[in-house]
Amino acid sequence: MIRRHRLLCAILLGAPFVALGAACSGSSTTAGISTPSGTDAGTSTGTPIADAGSDASSAPPATDGGAGGTSLSGTLGTLGTVQPTVSSLMISNSGETLLYLSSAPLTCDQIKASRWLGSVTKGSQIVEIVIKGAPVVGDVAVPPGEVNYAQGGKSSSYEVGADSGKITFTKADAAAVEGTVTATYGGGGAVHGTFHADFCAGGQGY
Repeated sequence: MIRRHRLLCAILLGAPFVALGAACSGSSTTAGISTPSGTDAGTSTGTPIADAGSDASSAPPATDGGAGGTSLSGTLGTLGTVQPTVSSLMISNSGETLLYLSSAPLTCDQIKASRWLGSVTKGSQIVEIVIKGAPVVGDVAVPPGEVNYAQGGKSSSYEVGADSGKITFTKADAAAVEGTVTATYGGGGAVHGTFHADFCAGGQGY
């Protein structure tokens, strides 16, 4: 009887796995081929759970493009395409927080002077972000927030303000802020991107 059972299992080797498992369940001669009674055969195929987890953990982590730098895109009316930002500073003045994102080199000492915009490189672009009070993580609508721009070498009377937009702070502390900004200007143009600005004690509005 045992010999006939072994012969039957040998014949079934070419049959589908499910049939083989049913015919040879409990047979010691087919160890490693048949599945014990009550086992889900589906778990024997595919990637093991441990391997699937290791594959997921080996993927590179998501990165936040706004962390550690300022990168703006768009157009600023007659000033044309947004130029790369090389200086980003934050000040606190008269109950407001102001960020200055400049395409020309700008130092903390430089913006401690009143009406410093005229001393900045002629033709450069300065984007000004303004909110009431201290920044906190979250969104600020425009308005009441402001996203203005002005040209270096001129007075602030040439400033242009956005009609709509949003300022989002993803980091906000006494030393620095980070986040994203979008703004649209009624006279033409729009700007969007990420910002990082370090605090400048004693800085003045442009």
